[in-house]
Amino acid sequence: MFTLIILGLIAWFGYRHFAKKKREADRRNWSVDFRNTDIRPITRRLPWKDFS
Repeated sequence: MFTLIILGLIAWFGYRHFAKKKREADRRNWSVDFRNTDIRPITRRLPWKDFS
């Protein structure tokens, strides 16, 4: 009986470990980080400058 309790505890901690890793991966995959997008400068001419 003692062996079953020990095996159950090991399995429970193992399950929690992998569930935590899966939650962190899901959080990483589904989050949007706007700081990673590079800001591109506007290089085209503005149309109102053509009329002056």
